Amino acid sequence: MTPTPSDLHSRRQFLRASTAAVTTTALAATVAPAKPPSRGKVRTVLGPVDASELGVTLMHEHAPAIDWAELYEIDPAPIAPVRQQMIDFTTKLLDRFHQTLGTGQGPGAIVECTPIRVGRYPHLLVDLAKKTPVHVIACTGFWCEAMAPQHPWALALGRKRDGVKRIAKLYIREITEGMEDPYGDWGKDFTRVPVGIIKCATSTYLRPSERRCHIAAAIASRETGCPITTHTTDGGGLEEAQLFLKHRTDPAKIIIGHQGNLDNRTESESHEYHRRLVGMGCNVQFDRVGHAKDYGNKKIARQVKALVDSGHVKQVYFSHDNGPYFNDDYTGAKGTGKEWKITESDYTVVTTGLVKAMKELGITDKQIHTMLVENPQRVLAF
Repeated sequence: MTPTPSDLHSRRQFLRASTAAVTTTALAATVAPAKPPSRGKVRTVLGPVDASELGVTLMHEHAPAIDWAELYEIDPAPIAPVRQQMIDFTTKLLDRFHQTLGTGQGPGAIVECTPIRVGRYPHLLVDLAKKTPVHVIACTGFWCEAMAPQHPWALALGRKRDGVKRIAKLYIREITEGMEDPYGDWGKDFTRVPVGIIKCATSTYLRPSERRCHIAAAIASRETGCPITTHTTDGGGLEEAQLFLKHRTDPAKIIIGHQGNLDNRTESESHEYHRRLVGMGCNVQFDRVGHAKDYGNKKIARQVKALVDSGHVKQVYFSHDNGPYFNDDYTGAKGTGKEWKITESDYTVVTTGLVKAMKELGITDKQIHTMLVENPQRVLAF
């Protein structure tokens, strides 16, 4: 299932043809500056690409599936009965995102942030990536305890005397060799499908198992150069940043995610909190764009404007945190594939509604290009 050179050659031909097309979108009026020189390679599931080839990048998405079954120590929902449906439907969603991009903004990319053993199927991601011009960048890492238990594999590793080092070793192996194959026993088999980012997650306050996973991520990032992206739960981002920095992580490689509502646990728009994070050298990510009223376009745009006005345009990222297929039947009673629910996922809100809201506040085309294109190029290359 590992992509062959002919697969990659065909993909490059398709991407060249796709990016040559001119689309009429909310971004079409943006005048894209010339592509900067290469700063390194980004590790997509189809192999490394030059950072300058990404285009607009959504930095925290899920595609196609999320399944927390293993967190409850039961078997995941079967993929086989709905596999092709998942690929076809998710391809349509990603193609719609691609079609919103103006000249010089394509082909586009998503950072697929589904962690280890919660619906992350490496070969499924490869097959999806072959169907769309949008680059797919996968992650390593474990999720948190905010809405479900920590994964038992993470707990088992972390409880050992050298548990943090064991978790870090797993992350490093996935970064340098390829993702674990989720069929069979934990860690028994690994694929050659690349990883391009480390995912960390915290509840509102960092819990012990989460802390261990964060320290392991710091070690892995320090040894490989791989960036870190985080989930926060109405707070916790500052503690994440402080812990990473305590363990000598490059702040430019730290992306504190899920910003936009109650980020300091109390305020709906936490402007000073955001400025504190970027003042530490870290990045902030507004990656729940379009999620009900709490993450509306105008509200996010106001918070972004404050950061742009304070001179931190190079430390801001965007996404939706959407995922089209979700299994929330954790009784383990079915196992037929009917557990999968299709959600109302849309990967176009950032490039349409949010871009419009930012322009209305006076954020310039150049600044928008920096946040949507140049910032991801810089942080994802290693």
